Amino acid sequence: MKTIVFLLLILSSSAVFAQVVNIESRRMRSDTTGWIGTAEASFQFSKSVDEIFDLGALIHLQFKGKNDLWLFLNEMRIIKGAGTQFVNSGFAHVRYNRKVTKELLRWEFFAQYQYNKALEVGQRVLAGTGPRLKLYDSDKFRAYIASLYMYEYQESVDKLIIERNHRTSSYLSFTFDFDRVEFSSTVYFQPNMQDFKDYRVLSQSDLMFKIFENLKFKTGFNYRYDTRPFPGVPKTTYYLSNGLRFEF
Repeated sequence: MKTIVFLLLILSSSAVFAQVVNIESRRMRSDTTGWIGTAEASFQFSKSVDEIFDLGALIHLQFKGKNDLWLFLNEMRIIKGAGTQFVNSGFAHVRYNRKVTKELLRWEFFAQYQYNKALEVGQRVLAGTGPRLKLYDSDKFRAYIASLYMYEYQESVDKLIIERNHRTSSYLSFTFDFDRVEFSSTVYFQPNMQDFKDYRVLSQSDLMFKIFENLKFKTGFNYRYDTRPFPGVPKTTYYLSNGLRFEF
């Protein structure tokens, strides 16, 4: 089964556009093996004193085997207005999930490349591995918890700051799935293993309402707190988004 998803309308409100790479919200449930995927595109144009263009795109592929799961993600976003580029961000992510026991335990490996000019991140490269536990799984509710080791290389846009960190990336994820309403939320905690005062808290929550069989209204809230961001970047960043989601 293949699903293509287009976000037809995106409205955003933010203090600073924060890129929260929430892989949990991208996982797709499937009862069969093989490939499934999504493609998302968004465009917004507005004009008052100045013209504002907002362009975003995402491609997601997922392969499920008997004991294996592969996820591939690629996303970018650009916002321009009044001759200024406000946001230029994107990431590429690959994740492998291996079933260790029939129900409880999975083992994950991942790698990621990311940039976000709004957060002064010229590039961030991540690689990690660790266990993922299924806490509960039913048609109406599911929950997972994980604690992974993560190596992080990041440099500022001007390349004056270069960091190499060893972090843990722990997360709790849960989803309520009813007939016409779905709510999902994930919270990440990423402390530096060599300095626990250096940590990040990332959170993403999504609420979807089914309008028709293949049409849903989606609203999401992303939050990020970083105790040691690059100079000039606030510790707290967040954004709110709303849109229509069409599946076929």
